[in-house]
Amino acid sequence: MAAKEWGPAVGRAYIKRVEVLRSMKAFSEIFAQPSWRAHPLKGQREGQCAIALNDRWRLIVREGEDGSAVTLEEVTNHYGD
Repeated sequence: MAAKEWGPAVGRAYIKRVEVLRSMKAFSEIFAQPSWRAHPLKGQREGQCAIALNDRWRLIVREGEDGSAVTLEEVTNHYGD
């Protein structure tokens, strides 16, 4: 379904990221993955973080209530095209 929705490259990256996210014990571990280019967001998205899927697409996540979970918010095209 991911490949159908966003294309094969983004779909594969999404599945890989979700598999790793499921194995994490703490939200802070997303920042230990350098290739993800994870960073906190600002403005209307304060409290959320972006994880790179490829050059243009990103996975938006937020920390779960207890700090050990990651909640997936959405996949977006960062540049809107």
